[in-house]
Amino acid sequence: MRPNPDRTLQGVAVTLLTDVMREIQTPFGQSIVGMAGMLAMMVAEEFERGANRLVVENGVTRELLTEGLGVVSEAQKAAIVGALATPAAADYRISTLQAENDALRAGLIQLHAMVETMDSDAARALNERIWDELVESTKRREFSVRA
Repeated sequence: MRPNPDRTLQGVAVTLLTDVMREIQTPFGQSIVGMAGMLAMMVAEEFERGANRLVVENGVTRELLTEGLGVVSEAQKAAIVGALATPAAADYRISTLQAENDALRAGLIQLHAMVETMDSDAARALNERIWDELVESTKRREFSVRA
């Protein structure tokens, strides 16, 4: 048998929110069980999508950083080159992908700060693309179940 973590967590959540909730007598206890059920649903959803979300995000961030090399001055390129030197994750473990994401995002923050102060069409276009990605990144993290 191979347990399916996302389905298992969804089952735990449903059991907590339906069967167990009826048995809890106090509002505090019901609140705790409700939060545990919702957290289980959120963890199940993130388990299913987490690796894909990070792979997509890391790829888009690398593209933005690469584009930034053509926009910023020679003196500003070191921060971007440093972030781009971050090795691609060696595997699809969330912790490995997240470490890559953290390093790339640090470079993206620096790039974003640079282009926001520049007065050129290329910088404005890149700034807009960065903002678009930040919005998309936020959407990728939304949960289908609301607490």
